[in-house]
Amino acid sequence: MKNSIFIVLIFSFLLNVSCVTDQPCTQTKYVKLTVGFYHVNYNDTIYTRSSLNIDSLSVQGLIIDSLTGQYHLVDSILYKNKKNISSIDLPLNNNSSQSKFKLKFNTTLDTMTIYHTNLNDYLSLECGCIKTHSIDTIITTNHFIDSVRIIIHDVNTYNAENIRLYK
Repeated sequence: MKNSIFIVLIFSFLLNVSCVTDQPCTQTKYVKLTVGFYHVNYNDTIYTRSSLNIDSLSVQGLIIDSLTGQYHLVDSILYKNKKNISSIDLPLNNNSSQSKFKLKFNTTLDTMTIYHTNLNDYLSLECGCIKTHSIDTIITTNHFIDSVRIIIHDVNTYNAENIRLYK
């Protein structure tokens, strides 16, 4: 009888002193690509860069149809007629190595294709893994957008500007 009480006490003690905690995950899992808008002024040999506020911006994702090879608009609109905006956050495709977006600046349309590598990033036992990305190349049409520059290739949960679009 004494041995069984001793075993129950040892077992309950070991249950309370476990390696794994049941605390909820407090780390952010939202991975976003941050895009800043800029204007460049060329004056002789000197150029100046300034932040650009867009009067009206709409952004929608495009997805490729595997049967036809054609791009179609994704149902959800990421930004709809957003006013006075100087940066945006975009989700990248976790299942493909490219993400494509339709950007409408007032009435001018541009597309932006981002080629990236998807990576699994282990956060913790409670939080598990998330998909992060590494930007390889960005291709845009040049109706409103003049050029693009990759500032930080790694797209993760940090709040950092990854690319700059210039007008």
